[in-house]
Amino acid sequence: MSNLALKVYNRNVKENQSRLRKKGEIPGIIYGEFLEENLPVKMCNAELRRLLRKNSSGSILEVSLEERKIKCVVKEVQKNEKHEIIHVDFQYIKPNEVIKMRIPVKFIGQDLLEAKRLTLETHNLYIDLQGDVEKIPESIEIDASDMKLDDKVFIEDIVIPADITILSDSKTLLAVVSSQYFS
Repeated sequence: MSNLALKVYNRNVKENQSRLRKKGEIPGIIYGEFLEENLPVKMCNAELRRLLRKNSSGSILEVSLEERKIKCVVKEVQKNEKHEIIHVDFQYIKPNEVIKMRIPVKFIGQDLLEAKRLTLETHNLYIDLQGDVEKIPESIEIDASDMKLDDKVFIEDIVIPADITILSDSKTLLAVVSSQYFS
């Protein structure tokens, strides 16, 4: 979790979102089971991008809205075809709240595979988890450096904290090692 609070401002839902983006602001929404109603917000594009360099979907952020600070999970960052951020969804969370999250899977050690003339083909880069918001990892890292030709990684091969539930099918293929050269 980042220790910086993202400053957001109330947004009128009738405000033109294209005009907001031209002014350097990004529209967003804060929603959650424990909010009376969804909160349309806007934030500085540069500040949001700076924060997202160190955080991603699944990250818990402190959001500063007017005089109050609330904790939110980055649920979705929508981008256009130029990969510019056009909208952000935040889910308001309470401490120890049980939530569902889609967590990215990151593979490391691929350079060592390539040195052995092997390639890691990724098939699925996300896993759906449910559990205490404070215990769900922001991402899952898998070391591929010791893998061999035709090795496969399935969701069932991943070790997660005991009190977290995997919602994705355990037989889902995440990656397979193949040869860079075809015979």
